[in-house]
Amino acid sequence: MGSSSFKTEWGPAICMGLIELFTTGQMLLTKVVVDAGLFVFALLTYRFFIGTVLVVPLVLIFERGKWKELNLKAFIWIFTSALVGFTIPGLYYIGLGDTSPGYAINFYNIIPIATFILAVLFRKEPLNMRSLVGIIKVIGTVICVGGTLVISLYKGMVIHLWPTNIIGYHTKHSGSAYGHHHMRGTILLIISCLSLAVWYTVQAQMLKVFPYKYWSTVATCFVGCIQMAVVGVAMNREKATWELKWNMSLLTIVYSAILNTAAKFVMISWVVTQRGPTYPSMFCAVSVLFTTVLDSLLLGHDLSVGSILGMIMILAGLYFFLWGKRKESAPQSKEQHQLG
Repeated sequence: MGSSSFKTEWGPAICMGLIELFTTGQMLLTKVVVDAGLFVFALLTYRFFIGTVLVVPLVLIFERGKWKELNLKAFIWIFTSALVGFTIPGLYYIGLGDTSPGYAINFYNIIPIATFILAVLFRKEPLNMRSLVGIIKVIGTVICVGGTLVISLYKGMVIHLWPTNIIGYHTKHSGSAYGHHHMRGTILLIISCLSLAVWYTVQAQMLKVFPYKYWSTVATCFVGCIQMAVVGVAMNREKATWELKWNMSLLTIVYSAILNTAAKFVMISWVVTQRGPTYPSMFCAVSVLFTTVLDSLLLGHDLSVGSILGMIMILAGLYFFLWGKRKESAPQSKEQHQLG
């Protein structure tokens, strides 16, 4: 019983912490290979295909035969989930190539607010502003987003806490974050993050229509792979663009397929069923902290007073929101226990 309680209590938080760590690693790797010339749509097509293959064994073990319940309504939700959760967010990596990891990651602050508002509007997330819990959840969301805005807009004095750029990284597109592609990158980052905000709500609805997390992951990855391949081929049909070689690009594809596609979407599907559609999006802010530190350490961007202040605000906001979520779910758990 103790093990089950630990899984229910801390499992979702641990899963989301790992997911954001995976996301940070992928962002840093993707920035390096895109700067080296890798076609973003080729990267994402192979990533989604490998992710599909990796989850198939779990389908055969735990959800064999459940595909028979896949009807037109479920397929429409799967197609929509792939579109808003895979294809459109793929624009994020073009925006990342146009800017930098430290800049791009801060646009994740759009996701918690947009997801929270959508979840409330569609009644997927309860909100009672007359209650202390409802007020605390809103305060936590605002503080969390405020922290990411501080990192984005306020720099302050540079603080040298450790050696930077320890791997000797030098981009081939020096200064691109301030070049003529900066505005395009910013727009793409905003669009992709808004799409991800919609995806969390779509994911919750999809799992109600087709409640099998492994099958839904396989189907969504496969449909996303097809969508991305169609867009990619339409943009670039050169054979060399789609060739795979034994280099950093292949490592990035395999890493992102295993950890940031297969593992990530299975884990998110489970977390959504446990905590609702808003819960995962709040952890996007944690990747801001991870990326700020690792971007400085590995790729050479300095930490500043603003980035450290923003990190503190992000952690404080997360604490408030998660505390509110815990207090909100506690009465329900107690009632279920009494009924049992």
